[in-house]
Amino acid sequence: MKNIGIVPNFSKDPDGVQTSAIVREIQRKGMQPLVLPEVFRIINVGKAVEEESFYSLSDFIFVLGGDGTLLRAARQACKYGLPVLGINMGRLGFLTEIEVSDIGLALDSILKGNYYIERRMMLKAKLVRQGMEIRELVALNDIAIAKASFARIIHLKVYINDEFVGYYPADGVLVSSPTGSTAYSLSAGGPIINPEMECLLLTPICPHALNARAIVTDSKDEIRIEVADKSRDVLLTVDGQEGVPVHKGDNIVITKAEVETRLVRIRRRSFFNLLRDKMAERLSDLPEAGGGIEG
Repeated sequence: MKNIGIVPNFSKDPDGVQTSAIVREIQRKGMQPLVLPEVFRIINVGKAVEEESFYSLSDFIFVLGGDGTLLRAARQACKYGLPVLGINMGRLGFLTEIEVSDIGLALDSILKGNYYIERRMMLKAKLVRQGMEIRELVALNDIAIAKASFARIIHLKVYINDEFVGYYPADGVLVSSPTGSTAYSLSAGGPIINPEMECLLLTPICPHALNARAIVTDSKDEIRIEVADKSRDVLLTVDGQEGVPVHKGDNIVITKAEVETRLVRIRRRSFFNLLRDKMAERLSDLPEAGGGIEG
């Protein structure tokens, strides 16, 4: 019997109705859904397991939400090499694979082995202070060193393989994986990179310098960012979700991670077809000209 770890997002399913239906469908197919105790208290179905054993007991992780929920789960699942299936309850869903209505088909495909695993490169960041490593973090999309307030720009020195690249007065600097090239980096003016590639993408965020441009470098390279700013309002963030304050003189060393995200794919889709569809969705979400944006 396969154990399916369920990671829901109750902000998208407030009463747990869709989550409960998916858990029951998993049971109906002869598999065991695992949920955390706080999830069980809401949906009252599935097998409740404690957080420390949730991932180690799972054979698959099903993420119910959008890309943000999947990013959070991926940073845990990668430690155990677990395949992750994203079930879209959000809007864009670059990473999610199926809609809620497709759950029966997806479960049948998994039971029959009619699926494949798409491997996505991840990033590792080490925060080094006064020569000592004080924190290590992993990300699927991106690692940002950016100002935490609107007060002023910050100043960062960037090195690749200890060779000085440039001095950046900017709102920050972003290092992305190919997967993350369609996330924050895209909004900051970075290029789109096929996620099947392995490389590091360095994108300045609102730089106050005409020669500051995005740089694509080899996945074997090491990017080091030195905080050359006395401001205490500087944060190191991973996937836009987990933040750590950094100080003047700190170095953030970013490399390809040893772990990877393993995404379950039920159907084969061209990245460029997906990109075209998702960009069309983004455009359709924009307000009509002259219509403004409602709060």
